[in-house]
Amino acid sequence: MHRITRLTALALVAAGVLVGPTATALAASSPSVTATRPTHVGQTTAQFNGTVNPNGATTSYVFQYGLTNGYGVNTPVKGAGHGTKFVKVRAGASGLIPGTVYHFRIVAFNAHGAAVGRDHTFRTAGPPPPAAATGPATGVGVNSATMTGVINPNGAVTGYAFQYGDTTNYGNAIPYPPASVSAGETPVTVSATATGLQQDHLFHYRLVAYHQVGPPTYGADGVFMTEPSPRFRAGIRAGTTPHRDRTRPFVFTTSGHISGPVPAFDCNGYVAVRFYFGKRTVSRVLVPVAPNCTFSGQTTLNRKPGRGARKRRVALKVVVHFGGNGYLKPRFAKSQTVTVG
Repeated sequence: MHRITRLTALALVAAGVLVGPTATALAASSPSVTATRPTHVGQTTAQFNGTVNPNGATTSYVFQYGLTNGYGVNTPVKGAGHGTKFVKVRAGASGLIPGTVYHFRIVAFNAHGAAVGRDHTFRTAGPPPPAAATGPATGVGVNSATMTGVINPNGAVTGYAFQYGDTTNYGNAIPYPPASVSAGETPVTVSATATGLQQDHLFHYRLVAYHQVGPPTYGADGVFMTEPSPRFRAGIRAGTTPHRDRTRPFVFTTSGHISGPVPAFDCNGYVAVRFYFGKRTVSRVLVPVAPNCTFSGQTTLNRKPGRGARKRRVALKVVVHFGGNGYLKPRFAKSQTVTVG
C-alpha cells in the first residue's frame, strides 16, 4: 500500500478528501479505528465516541460530521497516544439542529498513514425546525402593505415575524413582539400589516419562524412596491386586426401594450375593448394585462350591426380603455376604425 505521511493525512482530513467505507488501516503501522454510538445526544449537542489503536506510533484523531456523508465539519484534533491497544476516544459537537439526522465517522492518522471509519448516523433530540414560506404581499397601498406566509410548526410552538426594509438586510420586523402559532403538523397561514411606509418605494421582506431551541428558518425574499400618490400617467398602444373582415362571423383581435415607470408593478389590471356602431355599443370585451405589460382579446360579431346592412360595408369604431391600477391612472388608446363586410 502507498505510504501516507502524517502531514499529508492532516491536509486530507482538513480538505474532507479522506473517504472510505471501512476502517481498514492503509499501512501495517497506521492506526485502526472504530466508532460507537454517540451519547449525551440533545437538541443541539452530542458526544461522539469510538476507539483508536495507534499501532505503535503517535496518533491523532478527529470526528467528521454533517448533514450528509460529505460531512463538512471536523472536531478539534486530539491525541490517542502511541500504544498498541485500542483506547477509548471521544469529542463533543455543539450548534446542531434539533430533530435532524447527522452523519459522522472517525478518522485517525500517524506518521505511517491514516484510517477512515465507516459512516454512521444519529438523530438529535426534539422537533425539527419549522418550515417557513414567504407568501405574496397583499392590500398594498400608498403607505401600507400586508405580508403573508405559511408556517409548518413541525410539532412545537413556533414564533414568527416578518422582516422588511429597503434591502435584503431588512432592518424592521412585525409584529413586535413576535407572534406565535400552536404546536402541530399542519401548515398555518400567517400575516402582518406594515403601516407608515414610504410611498412609491420598493421593499424587500421575508418570513422568519423559530422554535425555542435551534436556529430560525427563513422564507425566501419577496418584494412589493407601495403605490404613488398621485398615480403615474399610463402609456398605452393598441391595434385591431384585420382592418376589414368580409366573412361572417366577423372576428377581430385587439392587442396592445401598457407602459409605466416600473413595469414589474405597473403591469396589472384590465383593458376594456368596445366596438361602436355610431353611438351604440355592439360588443364589449374585458382583457387582462399580462405580466409583460401586453394584452390581447378577441371580438366576434355574428352579424353586421344596423338595419339593411347585409349588402353593404359597415364601419365600426374600436375604443380601448385601460382601467388603471394602484400605480397608473386610467387611459384611453387612440381609437381605430374597422370594417365588416
